[in-house]
Amino acid sequence: MKTISRRFFSVLIIALLALTAAARQTPGDKVGADIDSLVYNFGIVADNAAPVSHDFIVSNKGTSAIAILSVKPRCGCTVGNYSRKPVKPGKSTPINIKFNPAGQRGEVDKSVRVRLKNGDGKSEEITLRMVGQVVPHND
Repeated sequence: MKTISRRFFSVLIIALLALTAAARQTPGDKVGADIDSLVYNFGIVADNAAPVSHDFIVSNKGTSAIAILSVKPRCGCTVGNYSRKPVKPGKSTPINIKFNPAGQRGEVDKSVRVRLKNGDGKSEEITLRMVGQVVPHND
């Protein structure tokens, strides 16, 4: 009976360690990409301010080129711009995200889904976020 309990306990520990290691995977790792940050805090802006812009840098730390297949904002107040050229190993490229605060109020958390694919056929979707606060302008 002790042998069965020890074996079960050992298998359980190994399974938990494997799950923990998988949960620690950093976004972009699957395709060999390194993203400098996943969240940009733009602070406090007035609702009549110019759009807030930020470049998220995608670096290729893998051995094959990485293509940015799509950059899809979840709302019309956010726009993404990126190069359609594959990122070669050792190189980087920006994904520019622009948020327009017009018509927004309070705490905002805008997300953009980015699909990446490497030359080995592996693909991954990551989410970039712009957060901050929009306040009414003073006339």
